[in-house]
Amino acid sequence: MVIDKNDYFLMGTVNLWILAGHRKLDDSKVPLTNLKNKGINFLHDFITQIDFHEKSVKTKLHEKIEYDYLIIALGVDFAIERIKGFTENGGFNLYDANQIPKLREQILSLKKGRIAVCITDTPYKCPPAPYEASLIIDDILTKNGTRDSIDIDIYTPTPIALPVAGPKISQDIVSLLDAHEINLHLVHKLKTVSNDNEGEFLNGNKMRYDILIGIPPHIIPIKAEDSPGLLKEGENWITVNSSNLRTSYENVFAVGDVTEIKISENLAIPKAGIFAEAEAKAVSQQIIDDIRGNNIDSENSRFDGKGYCFLEIGNNKAGYLAADFYNVSGPTTKLEPPNETSYQKKIEFERSRTAEWLL
Repeated sequence: MVIDKNDYFLMGTVNLWILAGHRKLDDSKVPLTNLKNKGINFLHDFITQIDFHEKSVKTKLHEKIEYDYLIIALGVDFAIERIKGFTENGGFNLYDANQIPKLREQILSLKKGRIAVCITDTPYKCPPAPYEASLIIDDILTKNGTRDSIDIDIYTPTPIALPVAGPKISQDIVSLLDAHEINLHLVHKLKTVSNDNEGEFLNGNKMRYDILIGIPPHIIPIKAEDSPGLLKEGENWITVNSSNLRTSYENVFAVGDVTEIKISENLAIPKAGIFAEAEAKAVSQQIIDDIRGNNIDSENSRFDGKGYCFLEIGNNKAGYLAADFYNVSGPTTKLEPPNETSYQKKIEFERSRTAEWLL
């Protein structure tokens, strides 16, 4: 059984295609009821509690649903309300697909001014997405004939552009932004937004904007106090074994954005769909092997820490970013320059996964 608060699936990358004008929101949603075609029961409901001792979960509509195996794949919720004044003063949540069509309209109607893209906190899912968005906005404005009169600024609380990818890739991204005259402001954590189109940062600096786009703070979707043992003291995300994704409870696994898999004190597996997919495959194989009485520690049942993503820049081009976080010599990352082939691979990635899972 799959329990989800949404009744549809929409891959996060589609947000950028809606922004670019290549896709429509309603045409991109795939009903989760399609899971029945694969013999999987789907329950459209919201999980409110997990009881590890009774081996059950509670939802808004069901008092108790018992399990033999539990895979916690809650994803994240967005806590944009933590940024005082953001919503009240017209800020857009880049990760809310429902807001993207209106955001596109405002970008197209803006004749001059400043567009600010703010990463409000870390960690956040799909680390390259804010930079992709700024480059796609650059492409939109260029085609609209308004780019010369509109500034684009990105603000991040981190000391380098993409900490999960390391300093070299971060510098490659800075160079890419510079080539498109996009201004990057490091160590700028947004604190408040006022009603006169001004934002203030924790470092005391301020910025003016005409359109404000935010990557919101991320939080775990259910209250930890309602599910004792869900989180360890002082932690905000579920801790799992880095290889088999097991929690400290029998037959309970966690995958995807709701987890934190530490590589070092300052580095963790990114919150990105490609890693969630690999983790889910490893967990699924363990459960299958356990049911069949096979070895549950086979090579196919281990998460290998490898993943990749595409850094879209507009004009039907994308870079290819590959990472190996479990490399014995230390994490490695590589960014291939943007090209049309990688852009087509990104489109095929979304198409093939959606078809494999739900069509």
